[in-house]
Amino acid sequence: MTPSSTRLELDETYLEITDWFFGNYLPRWVTAVEETDDASFIADYWTAPLWVGDESGPVSLAPTAQDVTAWFQATFDRLKAAGYTHTVVVDNRVTIFNKHGGAIDAIWSRLRADESEIERIAVHFVIARRGEELRIVAIEATFTDSDSLDEVWPIRRSEGR
Repeated sequence: MTPSSTRLELDETYLEITDWFFGNYLPRWVTAVEETDDASFIADYWTAPLWVGDESGPVSLAPTAQDVTAWFQATFDRLKAAGYTHTVVVDNRVTIFNKHGGAIDAIWSRLRADESEIERIAVHFVIARRGEELRIVAIEATFTDSDSLDEVWPIRRSEGR
């Protein structure tokens, strides 16, 4: 593989993952929370096993599709109860690892119809190709009041250590 073909593949993967995530997953997520009580659609985007890291404790593993849906259902129900109607992407960062995967970092502002904020959360999604499908295989999240991923998760480089 030549460096130029590698760069082209990475550019294509960037477009594919970005479109899949922001053009497909996010609108479907918003619509599902607004219009249904069933979180099972998440299996079209997230996969088991799923590594989950958040402020509730050490990273955990949702080993089955049912566990993934159940974990997600709790978020789904909590937002519905708070009057959720839509999400604004406050900031985002896309990293492509290779032609089969990457990561998306985003700050979500989850809002009600009157534009009042329910919560603001920074989420790191690891996305990998499983067969022909893209799936989220791990997430890390933290609540924030920031508008900037650079403030929430600054990129720090080692000094060659």
